[in-house]
Amino acid sequence: MNDMTRRQFLDGDLRRQFVRFLQVGVTNTVGTYLLYLALILILPYVIAYSITFVVGVLFSAWLNARYSFTTRLTGRTLIRFVVIYLINFLLSMQLLIFCVERMDIPQAIAPLVVLAVFTPINFFCSKLALIGNGRRQQ
Repeated sequence: MNDMTRRQFLDGDLRRQFVRFLQVGVTNTVGTYLLYLALILILPYVIAYSITFVVGVLFSAWLNARYSFTTRLTGRTLIRFVVIYLINFLLSMQLLIFCVERMDIPQAIAPLVVLAVFTPINFFCSKLALIGNGRRQQ
C-alpha cells in the first residue's frame, strides 16, 4: 500500500471510528445525564457526578471496544481505559467545580460544558487505551 492510499485508509478509518465514538457518546451521555439529574435530587452534585462518571466509564469502555474500535475488551485494555478516564475524571471534576462555583453555571448545565471540552480529548485517549499503538485485537 503506497503512502497516499495508506493515509486515505487511515483517515477514513479514523473518521468512521470518531463517528461511532460520537454515537456511543451520545447514548452514554443521555443515559448518564438523566441519571445525574435524578441523583442531584437526593445527593450533592459532586457525588452525583462521581457515580454517573463511573457508570459512564464502564459502559463506554465496553461499547467503544466492541463498536467504535472493534476490538476485544480485555482486563489489560480495561485497566488502561479506567486509568485514562480516572485522570480525565480528576480534570473534568475540576472544570465542573470551576463552572459551577466560579462561573455560576447551573449544576444541571455545567456537565454539558465539561462534555464539550473533553469529547475530542476522550476520543484519542479511548483509542489509545483500547487499541494501543494502532494494532487491532480481534
